[in-house]
Amino acid sequence: MARRRGYYTEGSTARQIEYDYAEPARRERRVTRERNRSAEVPRIHSGAARQAEKSLAFDARYMAIVITMVLFMAAACTVMLVLQTKVSEQESNIESLQIQIQDVQADNSAYENSLENMYSLDDIYNIATGELGMVYSQNGQIIYYDNADGDYVKQYGDVPSGR
Repeated sequence: MARRRGYYTEGSTARQIEYDYAEPARRERRVTRERNRSAEVPRIHSGAARQAEKSLAFDARYMAIVITMVLFMAAACTVMLVLQTKVSEQESNIESLQIQIQDVQADNSAYENSLENMYSLDDIYNIATGELGMVYSQNGQIIYYDNADGDYVKQYGDVPSGR
């Protein structure tokens, strides 16, 4: 029997041993038939291998779902950016309104101070006694009255004299 020597090729391709001598014709026909079969359609025998092949394939439904999700994410990002822009505009609007409120409050306090300082107690006394003819009360003219019913008193007649 002849001694066989094979050649080894390194790499990731399928290895096929090449022999130095010529094989019988019967063997060549069988090898040729196997090559023809492998070139036609690869046969997958196990169910798990078929399932793996199906899961790796891209079909139209999968692509439609992916495209839908990408469009959804793009729309969500656009909405988020629009809302963020509106929020920043509102914040700047709020800041400007707060500045206006501070200005108005400062003006109000300035007007209030000017009104309080417009007339002193001496001015009020002079107007009351000089222009309106009012006088200070004398001793015994002030009568104190106890009212147990309410906050104010309506005077329908003369107040009783003495306590």
